[in-house]
Amino acid sequence: MAAKKLNYHLMPRKGWLNDPNGLVFFHGRYHIFYQADEDDLQGRMNKAWGHYSTTDFVTYTRHELAILPDSEYDMNGAYSGSAIIKEDTLYLFYTGNVRYAGNHDYIHSGREQNLICVESKDGFNFKNKRCLLSNKDYPRDCTKHVRDPKLFISEGNYHLLLGARLHDDTSCVLEYISKDLNSWKYFQRYTPKKDVGYMIECPDLLKNESNSFIMCCPQGFVKEQEIFKNVYDCGYYKIKGKDLVEYQALDYGFDFYAPQTFYNSKRLIMMAWIGMPDNEYLDIYDDWNQTLSMPRQIEFKEGRMIQKPIDEILSLRKEKKKYCRSFAISKSSNIEFEADNEFVLSLNDIKMVYKKNELCLDLSKCNCNRNKRYIQNIKVNKMSIFIDETVLEIFINDGRYTMTSRFYDSNNQLNIKTEGIKEMITYEMKGVKIL
Repeated sequence: MAAKKLNYHLMPRKGWLNDPNGLVFFHGRYHIFYQADEDDLQGRMNKAWGHYSTTDFVTYTRHELAILPDSEYDMNGAYSGSAIIKEDTLYLFYTGNVRYAGNHDYIHSGREQNLICVESKDGFNFKNKRCLLSNKDYPRDCTKHVRDPKLFISEGNYHLLLGARLHDDTSCVLEYISKDLNSWKYFQRYTPKKDVGYMIECPDLLKNESNSFIMCCPQGFVKEQEIFKNVYDCGYYKIKGKDLVEYQALDYGFDFYAPQTFYNSKRLIMMAWIGMPDNEYLDIYDDWNQTLSMPRQIEFKEGRMIQKPIDEILSLRKEKKKYCRSFAISKSSNIEFEADNEFVLSLNDIKMVYKKNELCLDLSKCNCNRNKRYIQNIKVNKMSIFIDETVLEIFINDGRYTMTSRFYDSNNQLNIKTEGIKEMITYEMKGVKIL
């Protein structure tokens, strides 16, 4: 069974896709860069930056690769990074990966992770590649794993965050500061006080009226009962001085990693990779592999990040229909319902069970080596489920919780059975257009 192409999620032209990179609104277009390897379906050969752009999140243009690993500073991969605008020029910052041959653990030796910058006047053609920081510029207690720059402006200065692994197998986020985007000085670090892993990837700074947060992907959390069950986690810490506190998970499904927000957008919009590094899942693919999430609008309520599909995604919904109990719909659909009691929902071999204030997503019968994920101590009031062939994006209680996953089956439609749900509203979803 080959994976059917998706309808309203972005896929690579060919080969592999992972982290969204350099998300930015520039010259009237939203630019979506991403980790791409067009030579290998597992992403292990020639990691570059792919590129989509759009004005409306409905019609996209797919562009040629934006960044290639073609210098001594990034010869083994143009890894993740972000975008910033200065004087009508778009700058992309990323980690250039270099691996040495020989007997290395590639943690404490055998690797370079360089801060690389390129620039563009039009957002499509990039030049002036240069290395601005290398491992010798990072604090001495850092291993060779320092990566994923995220840039922002504060009080007239440019700042960048880098995720880091330390020699004692703990983690932190480094912050550097610059006046011109070229010369960078170490400024400070943020350190988790609880829920500490050995590495932090993909840091991003978010703010609301009263607090600042670092959204990131911690690696090495201790698995506890039904939490932190994925290989790596994805969530956000509140910043308290130089401490990272009150960690909250961002998603409770199997596949959600490397979220990033758009720079220079009036709305706070986030996208992520619907995947998970170093997993043992069974994914089915054809000449392409992996996908990005729908764009999600972010806001904070009562100290919690709320995620909702942007309005442009909702504009893809077709005729509204209502069903009870058993029915069949397209595998490109949105399903919504209110819950006032415990329930069981089956979508082909996918099963969702809400019982005793616990929500379980069960994919154990989907033959993809994904079993069960849980949200505990939750009162479910409302659910909105987006299905796109092999993708699930589930929004619970108006986006207070989400569960995101891939799934696979051989059915051409979605056969739905319910227990304890009075009425379900469905919409078939139109596809986006790729130019």
